[in-house]
Amino acid sequence: MRAKVAEHATLFYADGAVVWDDYLHHRQFAISETAELLCRKFTEFTDVDELLAPLAEGDRAALRKVLDELVEAGVLIVEGSPAHEEERRLLAAWGEWGTSARHFHFASRTLADAPYQRSEEHDALLDAKLTAEPPPAPFRSLGRTAVLLPRLDGTGKWAREGLLDVLLSRRTTREFGPGPLPLTKVAELLAVLGGPSPVRSRIGRSGTVFKTSPSGGGRHPVELYAHVRAVEALEPGWYHYDGLAHALEPIGVTWGPAEMTAAAGDQDWVGCAPLVLAYTGVLERTRWRYDTSRAYRVVQMDVGHLSQTAYLVATAMGFGIGFTAALRDELVEQALGCDAYHEVVLGLSALGPLPE
Repeated sequence: MRAKVAEHATLFYADGAVVWDDYLHHRQFAISETAELLCRKFTEFTDVDELLAPLAEGDRAALRKVLDELVEAGVLIVEGSPAHEEERRLLAAWGEWGTSARHFHFASRTLADAPYQRSEEHDALLDAKLTAEPPPAPFRSLGRTAVLLPRLDGTGKWAREGLLDVLLSRRTTREFGPGPLPLTKVAELLAVLGGPSPVRSRIGRSGTVFKTSPSGGGRHPVELYAHVRAVEALEPGWYHYDGLAHALEPIGVTWGPAEMTAAAGDQDWVGCAPLVLAYTGVLERTRWRYDTSRAYRVVQMDVGHLSQTAYLVATAMGFGIGFTAALRDELVEQALGCDAYHEVVLGLSALGPLPE
């Protein structure tokens, strides 16, 4: 029999034990020190009998028993078995993206027997949770002197553009024209993206809020920041957008084109943009309602919804816009003061006048 360690799992330490995390089948269990050491001998297909042959009979029998248990548990895969074929197909499809990508996907994938609560059951649990653990605020303020922005009144020409026309006109722009962006339009763009909907502005008891873009459970974890290079009446630099106050709070960090380009994965077109919006995810907002790993997928979906809204509004306004997720997250985190364990960088949208 030839066997090797399964590649659809990872090991981690918890409470002094080595835990085998089979993310493909959603199984976790502790393995012994002997089992862990044996696994190191099976990083590739190895003949079990040949490996054990030099040992004394008692040791050989004891280790063979452990190896059989590891095969039964799926830690070791026997060459030519159905488990080997399953893993071969997995690695052929996902191998180039590496361990972390397939771990994330399959660990947050729901299996056929996954339990789901009915909405009334989930609501009852949240009602009980409200007393013991109040929800995080759906809007954030840094508590700094802010620049109050012109209010959204919906009377601008851009607001009357036909939806289909805007959808068909939408393009990713990687070159911008000269001149600053008007503050009024930037303010309206931010209000549409990050403010509460003017037709339904009430914040729910559990911290839910209604905005123009959908969000899982109404949690809206995506936080908006803006880097201004050329916007009328605004000093250059990074700002946080307070959606409830409809105001920009200066962070005190100003980037030149080179710094923005470096943060955007060396993309010059982002560094040259008059305005760059940064999207982060405040994980606590979504986690408060959904305590499963799958909810992290929802945060990623939320930034997709929001960035598409940014595309459509910017297009209607006559701006050029492009979204990118090719980032050096750490540089953005440092500029914004994000704690990467609680607030994750998701992407950037660069905006400017259309090229002439």
